[in-house]
Amino acid sequence: MAFKITNLLFVIPLFVGLSFVSTKQTFAEATCDTVFQNETPEMLQSRLKQCEEEIALQQQALQNKQRESTNLERDMAILGHKIDKSKLEIKARNIAILNLSNEIDDKNETIEELGGKISDLERSTAELLRRTDEVESTSIAELLLNDRNISDFYQDLGTFELLQRSINETFEQIRGARAEEQRHKRELEARTERERTLKAKQEIENRQLQVLEREKSSILKDAKGQEKIYQKILTEKQKLANEIKNRILRITGGGELKFADALKIVRLAENALGVRSAFILSILTQESGLDGVVGKNIGRCFYNQAWKNSSGTVMANSQKASFLYIVQNLDRDPGTTPVSCPISRDGQYGGAMGPSQFMPKTWWDIGAQTGYKRRVESITGSPFASPFDNRDAFIATALYLNDALAGCERIYQTTFSRESCAAAKYYSGGNWKKHMKGYGASVANRANEFQKDIDVIDAQ
Repeated sequence: MAFKITNLLFVIPLFVGLSFVSTKQTFAEATCDTVFQNETPEMLQSRLKQCEEEIALQQQALQNKQRESTNLERDMAILGHKIDKSKLEIKARNIAILNLSNEIDDKNETIEELGGKISDLERSTAELLRRTDEVESTSIAELLLNDRNISDFYQDLGTFELLQRSINETFEQIRGARAEEQRHKRELEARTERERTLKAKQEIENRQLQVLEREKSSILKDAKGQEKIYQKILTEKQKLANEIKNRILRITGGGELKFADALKIVRLAENALGVRSAFILSILTQESGLDGVVGKNIGRCFYNQAWKNSSGTVMANSQKASFLYIVQNLDRDPGTTPVSCPISRDGQYGGAMGPSQFMPKTWWDIGAQTGYKRRVESITGSPFASPFDNRDAFIATALYLNDALAGCERIYQTTFSRESCAAAKYYSGGNWKKHMKGYGASVANRANEFQKDIDVIDAQ
């Protein structure tokens, strides 16, 4: 059968970036009060700036009042300023969350449009490939036996070259569109995580506001406006707060800290990530572990110590390169740096390091160049984050818990269940379900007790 190529017109979809025309309402003046869903990013930013200015004014008023001598009137005014400041901070956080939510919606729309563009390009490419296959499947003999002149033949060859160029162009467009889609997806993931962090911080701020409001109501009720009664109440509260601050906490990986000192460190993580301090402290002080097994095995072995397992040492061979890299950069002797001993019920290897008991490759995988070390450094500014340093280790704990909570939030609704889940993941990784009702629940219960102590301190 004779085959003749006719002039072909191929319409290859080209992606045109859409400009989103905003029809959102604008306002003459920004305030730190009511926020409308249809406000532009510029309007939200203006409101946020106004909130920040009002927060600064409340902070200045608070500092001025704190310089005065202690009395009922002064302390009630201080609580009032703290409450107003907290409310403003919550409003500011709401604006930031709304702005971020709008950005996430826009990013999802962009990703959806890119997906449509890629699908169109793939369909066009498939059509081009089909037409090219038709040309290639026609033999020279068929073409020569056909009733055609030589100019027609070369015209068809030119069309074939056009097909090939079109295919190359659409392949390049697909590659470009996919790269852009991946970039937008990464940005979406970052914004979604940021939104989750802001919402977690919002929960913490709401709880702190409730603490302050309860404290104010309690003073008004119990002091009955009498200075002498108030001074007695104040003395008792300060005594309790000091007892809590000076309480000694035994840290899982060894060592002791005053409650106030430990709280100061974990508050850095709470402010950065939105993981509540009480939960972090509970993990860090779960020194008895399960039936006391954890505490008995922490910091009592060395990485190359002989042990009955496949590697013949406490630490698995796969962990040693990372361990040596870490300790050498910290000017520590690997042979005398303590690590955890193996726990038979959880595996044949030990090797966890420092107060938060991170495995070397989890802290820094020298092969993959990934790990918590770099993420800790981004928060603390440490030149080389150390798993043996309390601040770095505590921040890494918070980062790990934050990652675990992200997954647990998709499964559980209550704070207790989510924290039990995250604690179990911290203890045993993928085998977390086995330990949720044991280790996990123990950590969550302890976190609730710590929260009561923190509330006493925050009320001062």
